[in-house]
Amino acid sequence: MSLEEVKNQLIDLYLCVKVRKSDDIKNMTPEIINNEKSNLKILPITDIINYIQSSIDILVEMKALEKFEEKLEKEEEAKNYTNKEDPSDANGLKLYEGMLIKAEGNIRGHIRVRKKYF
Repeated sequence: MSLEEVKNQLIDLYLCVKVRKSDDIKNMTPEIINNEKSNLKILPITDIINYIQSSIDILVEMKALEKFEEKLEKEEEAKNYTNKEDPSDANGLKLYEGMLIKAEGNIRGHIRVRKKYF
């Protein structure tokens, strides 16, 4: 593989990982891509490699930020869920409380019977 072929492959790689705005992606045409390629061909290979590295660093930071924001959202949702009173939870708690009161009454009744007869 010649140096020119390597350079072309690096240019293609850079254009794949280059961070672009949504509008730029929508308006992308073959002419724009070819224009970018011809502008990059003028640069030394080391610059193209540095561009690739910078683009990948940006993508990694964006991904890390996205994961951090997702984690914060999940924590906030969990916090909101535990702090809000859900009517179905309130009904469940009332049902549970009623069951406990009934069980407590049964236990007291058994205690009275045991004291009375034993």
